[in-house]
Amino acid sequence: MSLRVVAEDKVSSTRRRAPQKRAEETREALLVAGTDLFSSLGFEGVSVRTIESHAGVQRGLVAYHFETKETFWKQVVDRVFTRLIERNAQVIGLMDPLPVRERLALYVTMFVRFSAEVPQLNRLMVQEGKAASWRMDYIAEKYIMPMQAESAKALGVELDPHGYYLLVGAGAFAFSVEHECKKIFGIDPMSDEFVSEHAALLAEIMTSRLDPPTS
Repeated sequence: MSLRVVAEDKVSSTRRRAPQKRAEETREALLVAGTDLFSSLGFEGVSVRTIESHAGVQRGLVAYHFETKETFWKQVVDRVFTRLIERNAQVIGLMDPLPVRERLALYVTMFVRFSAEVPQLNRLMVQEGKAASWRMDYIAEKYIMPMQAESAKALGVELDPHGYYLLVGAGAFAFSVEHECKKIFGIDPMSDEFVSEHAALLAEIMTSRLDPPTS
């Protein structure tokens, strides 16, 4: 093979990759925009054009890359929950040699830190948890219920509804309303110091529920 043929092949390959890279960048920009908008305004409160405008892309690209708004919403949710599932798997992998209290404390810490990193998760759940819909069914059946079962098995203890909402409420709410926290307390809840303190406090509260009731 001549050097000219090799050079032409490289140029051709580069030209093929360029549109593919642009397409991937466009998809990512749309997913980021969709995550922000669906979590703050809800599915019904966001138009496809608003998503495209927020992403800074041309009109019609949601339909081009995702076909329908419903399919796009699922892709947004899948993207967020895939990150949580990966983090969940990592922490479960560390639990085996630990006693139950330490397992639960580790799990709580993971969830608090993830909620600070991805506050859109809790905001999205608040949007969708307010009413019965195909979207709530999708999230609960595909992600939350299987994760609950897997986590309970690894923890050696199952969270009742009070424990569950104590975790997801106290563990995520401060990060969902970060501007309120900044205004009222003059504290950035996204700071590592606050996140660490919040995780330690919630872990203490959650593990105390394992203690037998006093008479």
